[in-house]
Amino acid sequence: MSKERINEWALLRGFAFLAVVMQHSIGEYIYRSGIIQADSIMLGMLYHFTRFGTLTFVFLAGAILFYQYGDGRPYRSVIFRRIGDIYIPFVVWTIIYWIVMQWIFKVPLLRADSVQDIVGQLFAPTNGYHLWFVIMIFQFYLLFPLFRWLGKQFGTHVLAHRSSKQQQQRIIIMLVVIGIVYGWIMWLCYYAMPTWTVEGIWKIVLEHRTSEFIFYFFYFVLGGICGSAIQRWRAVMLKILPWTALAFGIMYIWLGYDLLRFDPVAINLNVSTYLKPTTFIAVVSHMLLMYGLALILVERKGVIVRFLKWCGRYSFGGYLSHALILMGVSYFTRQITMPGLNLIMTILTFMVVAPTAIALTSFLSRLPGGQWLTGSAGKKSKPAIPSHTTRPSSTLPQDS
Repeated sequence: MSKERINEWALLRGFAFLAVVMQHSIGEYIYRSGIIQADSIMLGMLYHFTRFGTLTFVFLAGAILFYQYGDGRPYRSVIFRRIGDIYIPFVVWTIIYWIVMQWIFKVPLLRADSVQDIVGQLFAPTNGYHLWFVIMIFQFYLLFPLFRWLGKQFGTHVLAHRSSKQQQQRIIIMLVVIGIVYGWIMWLCYYAMPTWTVEGIWKIVLEHRTSEFIFYFFYFVLGGICGSAIQRWRAVMLKILPWTALAFGIMYIWLGYDLLRFDPVAINLNVSTYLKPTTFIAVVSHMLLMYGLALILVERKGVIVRFLKWCGRYSFGGYLSHALILMGVSYFTRQITMPGLNLIMTILTFMVVAPTAIALTSFLSRLPGGQWLTGSAGKKSKPAIPSHTTRPSSTLPQDS
């Protein structure tokens, strides 16, 4: 039986989805020939406001799984539902993107290697450049029992029979230690691994590290802490909101400096890859900042809040489909000469693609068999837990 929904998570999903669409819209226009330096720099600066998007979905996966199943409830049947909700739509959209790319490049669909090509896309998608994320996030669903067991061991051996203050201190220490280890892994990814010469299985691991769970585990663990003690998490997020804003402001300047130092003329967005220590710090601070803002917004009513909830409700299907819509919009804009208009066209494209992708997902979810394209989008949830609910008396990681 599902627990009550957490309203701010819908807003956070909405923020994350919009950030992803803006990120990909920027990627479409920043590398076009003839872009002026001012547009290039501004798009690079705007890009750093979007970096939290994709990794927020990893955080939310951890939060939802630990909130729903962290107390030891049976999980085996859930993984089969997740296959239907996540992996089947991924397979369908992989085939759709494959067909579209064959049509664009005028390649026959029925070839001797067609099946092999499609199977290859299921493991290393290139036609749908954003589909790598589904492969990565699904690994966390498969490995959740391991993460849950580790969390239980931590609660039993480290947190049990401790005061609330002592528990909080130990959780912070644990996060700092894991953060240092993860930061070291990010340092290896960005500065060391590109120079390594390896063969066999290790070569495959290094070449596909951007879609392997181990390189994103910190965000999942952070989400697990959120989902295991939602009321205390809310209180902390509001308390540290000024500090997360300050931290993100500092890291935003740092990332911008790094970007311009690398090349002030031809901006290279790969400088701000996810697998980099400075990006890691920036993303975490930005993510926590957005969580605090979501807690403030969720208590209010208005068009913006309703729009964010709408985006959050259909975010998975919107994520799968938005690249196809962006491809369609770009087909027309690539025929336009636009010196000095790249920034404006990016924003206009974003304003078209984001709501169109969500509206398409909403429509498809209502069709017979639509769940194979959109996952569980649109399913009814239980009433929400108000974000102002009194904190429970239990000091254990799992809320009572």
